Amino acid sequence: ERGVNTAQRVEAVFVSGRGGSGKSHLVQKCGEFLSKQGWLVAGEKFQRGLEHNSQGVVCSLLDKLVKQLVRMKNGSVHKDVEYSNNVAKMLESSFDSSSLSSLMWYLPSIQNLIEGTNSVKRTSFVETNLTHWQLVFLVTRFVQSLLKMDRPIMLTLDDFQWADALTIDLVLGDILSSVFDQKKSDRFMFVGMYRDDEVFGEHPLSMKLSNLRQSGNANVTEIPLDGFSKRDITDMIATELKVPRRIVSELGDVVHKKTSGHILYAVKLLNSMVRDSTIYFDLKLCRFDWRWDKVCTLKTADGVADFIVSTFSKLEPEVLHALRILSCLGFQCDFDVIELLDSSSVESFQGISSALQHLADVGIIEIAGGLVEFTHDLIQQHVYEGFELEQRKKLHLQIGLFLGWKTSAVNLLEGDFKKKMYLSHSTNDISVISERSLLCIATDQINHAGPEFVEASQRNVFAAWNLSVGKELSASFNFGCALHYYDQGISFIGKDFWIIEFLVDGTQLCLDLYQGAAEAASSIRHDSKVAYYTNSIIRNAPFESTLPAWVILMSSLESSGKHFEIIEKGFNLMRIMKIEIPTTPPSIMDIMESMTKTTIFASRYGINQGVGISQKRPDKQNRNLLRLFDAITVAAYSVSSPYLPLLTFEMVYYCLQNEFFETESAVAFAGFGYFHIALKQDYEKGKYWAKIALEILKQTRPSSATVRARWMLYGHIMLWFIPLKEAARKLFATNQLGMKLGDFKTAVSALTLSTNIALLEGENLLLLTRDRFSEMKKVVKYNIECAKLAVLDVVLVDELRGENTNPFAIFDGKFSSVDDLMMDAVTNKNINLISNIYFRRLFLAFWEGNYDIAESHLRD
Repeated sequence: ERGVNTAQRVEAVFVSGRGGSGKSHLVQKCGEFLSKQGWLVAGEKFQRGLEHNSQGVVCSLLDKLVKQLVRMKNGSVHKDVEYSNNVAKMLESSFDSSSLSSLMWYLPSIQNLIEGTNSVKRTSFVETNLTHWQLVFLVTRFVQSLLKMDRPIMLTLDDFQWADALTIDLVLGDILSSVFDQKKSDRFMFVGMYRDDEVFGEHPLSMKLSNLRQSGNANVTEIPLDGFSKRDITDMIATELKVPRRIVSELGDVVHKKTSGHILYAVKLLNSMVRDSTIYFDLKLCRFDWRWDKVCTLKTADGVADFIVSTFSKLEPEVLHALRILSCLGFQCDFDVIELLDSSSVESFQGISSALQHLADVGIIEIAGGLVEFTHDLIQQHVYEGFELEQRKKLHLQIGLFLGWKTSAVNLLEGDFKKKMYLSHSTNDISVISERSLLCIATDQINHAGPEFVEASQRNVFAAWNLSVGKELSASFNFGCALHYYDQGISFIGKDFWIIEFLVDGTQLCLDLYQGAAEAASSIRHDSKVAYYTNSIIRNAPFESTLPAWVILMSSLESSGKHFEIIEKGFNLMRIMKIEIPTTPPSIMDIMESMTKTTIFASRYGINQGVGISQKRPDKQNRNLLRLFDAITVAAYSVSSPYLPLLTFEMVYYCLQNEFFETESAVAFAGFGYFHIALKQDYEKGKYWAKIALEILKQTRPSSATVRARWMLYGHIMLWFIPLKEAARKLFATNQLGMKLGDFKTAVSALTLSTNIALLEGENLLLLTRDRFSEMKKVVKYNIECAKLAVLDVVLVDELRGENTNPFAIFDGKFSSVDDLMMDAVTNKNINLISNIYFRRLFLAFWEGNYDIAESHLRD
C-alpha cells in the first residue's frame, strides 16, 4: 500500500539473496497471482557468461509481452480480443512505418499482432546505422504506448547481476524514466532479482540502484531473502506432505539445521529423502511418514554446492557424461540441438537423449517447450566446474566442430583438420534449426575452447566464424553482442596477423574484424574501444582501406565534443588526398573567391539535372569520403571555424564533379544556399540551392545528415519563403526526427529555432515547453552539452510567463542558473552556448521593451 504522495510513481522491486534462496520462486508466484487479476506479466533471465547478449534478454522480455497480446488476439475472450486490437492500433499510431519496421527487428512478434506487418520488410530507417539510442527510443516508446491502455504491467528480470552495464542502464535508466513520465506510471511494476553476494562496490547494478533510490523517480522496494526460517521450512514440508504442522515440526527442525535455511538445499535434501524412501507413504497411517533413525543419522554436505556435487556421484557414467555435455551447452538448450548431437556417429555424443528423462526424474533438468534447461543455474555451474578444464575444452571443441560441420562454415576448414571430424555427415539435417543459430552455437563452443586449444593453422578459420556471427548480429542491430564476437575473432588471429594479411595472403579477415568491432563499439558509444580498433586499422592497413575507420573515429570524436581534433585530423587527411586546404584561416576575400568559383562550376547543373544525378549512388570509397567531409564540416560549425564556408564549397564541388548526391550532399547544398543569402544577400540563389537540397532529401534515406539539412533549410533559408508558422512546424518535426535518430545536438538546435519563431508568431507559451522536461532528461543522459541549450529555451519561456519550472533539476546540482552555464561556457570556450545565452537575454529584453539593454546584448 502506498500513500498519496507516491501514487503516481512507478514501482521498482528488487529481490536479493544468495543463489538458490528462493528469489525466482517468490516472484513467479507473485506474477501468477497478478496475471489472474488481469495484469500483463512477462519475465526473463540473464545467464552467467552471456553478459554480451544482455540486450537480447531485454528484447526477449518485451517480445514475450507481444506474444501474450497475440494469444489474446487469437483467443475467444471478447475483452482480451478487444484489448489486443486496441494495443495494435495504439502501436500503429505511436510509430511511423519506418520506426515500426525497425521495432520488428527487436520484437519480431509484432508482425503477428498488427495486421499487414508480416509482409513488411524488417529494415531500419537508417539501415546499418541503427545505434543503441534508436533501441532506447523504440523500446521506451513501446512501453509508453502499452501504458496508455487500461491494463497494468509487471516485468521481471532474474539474475540481474549478470547483465552488462549498458543494459542495466537501459532498464533502470531509460525504461523506468520513460514510465515515470507517463500519467499511468503507477500501473507499471518492475521486479529485478539479483545475488547480493555478487553485487557490491563498483558493480554497475550497485551504482545504478543507488542512483535510483536517490532519484525519487520510483517507489523502490527492496526484499532481501536471507534464507528460510525453521517455521518456513516446517510450513513448506507440512504443505507438500499434506499433514498437520505439529506432526512435521521436528522434521522441519532437522532439515533447517542441516541446510541452514537455504531453500534450494532444503528442497534437494527433501527430494533425496523421498527417493531413498527416508520419507515414504504409510498405508496404515494413510499419510506420509519418515524413518526417524535415518533422519537423525542423515549426513549432509558442508554447503549447497557440495550437496549438489554429491548427488552426481550416484549417476551412471554415461548419464554423467551426458550431463556434462549439457552443461557445456549452457543453462538451457534447444532440444533439437541435443537430438542433432545424439544422431551423430561420434561416440561421445551418443545416448544423450536417452539420459534426459532420468536427469529430469531426479530433478536436475526440466524439459518443456522445446527446451532442455537445468532446474537451477547453480546446478549447471557445479556440473560444469566439476570436471577437469582440459576435458571441458575438449568437449567444447568437439561440439563446436560437429555443429559447425552442419553449416556452410565447414567449407572454411582445411586439410587433415577437416578430415578428422564427421566426414559422413551432410548439412541437410538441420532444417529444424536455422543455420545462423547453429553457427552461433558452434562458434560459442569454439570460443569456450579458446585459441590456445585449437591448431594454429585453423585459428583464422574460427576467427572467420566469429566474423560471420558478428555480421549477422550487426545486421540485426544487436551491437553489444556483435562486438563480443568480433573481439573473440580478433583473439584467434593474434596481433601479428596484420602483417600476414597484407604481405602474404591478402585476405580481408583482419580488416573486417577490426572494422566490424569499431562499428559495433561506435553504435553503443564505447569510445575507448572505437579509438583502439580504428587506430589499429589506421596504423596497419593501406591508406585506401582506412577511410571507413576514419569515418567511425570522427563520429566518436564528435560525440565526445573533440571538434578541434576532428578538424586537425581531417585537414591532414584532405591534404594527403591532394585536396587543397589553406594552412592559415581564410580571409573574407578568400571565401568570396572560393564561393564564386564554386557557383560558376555549379551553374552548369540545372535543378532537373541535379534531381537526376541524386538518384545515382556513390561507391563505398566515395561514400566514405563524403561522410568524412561531412564530419569535418560539422566540427567546423561547432567551433565557428572560419574554414566552414570553404569546406561547404569544397563538398558541393566534390559532389558535382563526381556526379552523385547522398544525404550528406543535402547538407552541403543547404549550406551553399545559406552562404548565398548570408554573404551576398542573394535570396533567389539561396532558394535555388535549397530546392536541390530538398529534392536530395526526398530520394535518400533519413539519417542524422537529414536532420542537419532540415535544420539548415527551415531554420535559415526557407523561413524567408514560407509562412513562419510552417517553418516552426517543420523545425519541430526536425527536432522529433533528431531525437529518434539520436542526433541531440541538431535536435535541440532545431527546437530552439522552432521556439524562437513560434514566440515571434505569438504561440501559446505553455504549449512551447509542454513535455519538455522528459525530453531534456533523455538529452542530459547522452549529451550534456545539448541539454544546456535545451534548458535555455525553458528558462526563456519561464521568464516570459513569470514562473519557475526548475529546469536545472536535470543537472542534479551541477548547474543551478544561467550564470552557472555562462561560467562553464566561458571556461570551455563553448561559443555556441555563449551566443545562445546572449541571444536569449537579447530576446527577453526586447520582449520587455528594454531596447537599450537588448542592443547591448546584441553587441555582446
